[in-house]
Amino acid sequence: MPTPLGHALAGVAFGTAASGGRTILGPVKDLVFFAGFGLLADLDFIPGLILGQGAAWHRGVSHSITAAAVAGLLAWLWARRRPQGGWLALGALAAYASHILLDYLNVDTKAPFGIPLLWPFSGEYMLSHHAIFLDVKRHALTWAIVKHDLLTMVWETLLLGPPAVLALFWRRVKRRRTKGRN
Repeated sequence: MPTPLGHALAGVAFGTAASGGRTILGPVKDLVFFAGFGLLADLDFIPGLILGQGAAWHRGVSHSITAAAVAGLLAWLWARRRPQGGWLALGALAAYASHILLDYLNVDTKAPFGIPLLWPFSGEYMLSHHAIFLDVKRHALTWAIVKHDLLTMVWETLLLGPPAVLALFWRRVKRRRTKGRN
């Protein structure tokens, strides 16, 4: 599975693109919002941590297109009274869906392999045959594991950093054009 860094970068890139590069909550708040929605699916770690069962619930139903739709709907219900709130909700949906896409496109070394992409329509765990993202090691901290995970984060930054930076640049250009018209 990708690291939180990869999920946050993808959330910013996908959320900003889907919201049309608009500034809705504020220049920084929008980015934090989209990065948060890019990470949201991994909150399924919390029950296992609380109960002392590690990742027992990780990669469950929160990693499905249904969960992405629910997240988008909840974002819309929250943002609907705001100016351009629909764009914010669309960005939230895209940011959440980016998490699912990244987890689908990764190397998975722990059963069940993949994610329940089509839950509740199918309980099958699905994983791409063409992985782009590396696995993250969550074992005892040894130099080999730290080195592997750092290389994983470098790889994710190389893949997802440019789209995130491009999305931020696009937002900045749009903001300047909007200010120039006023």
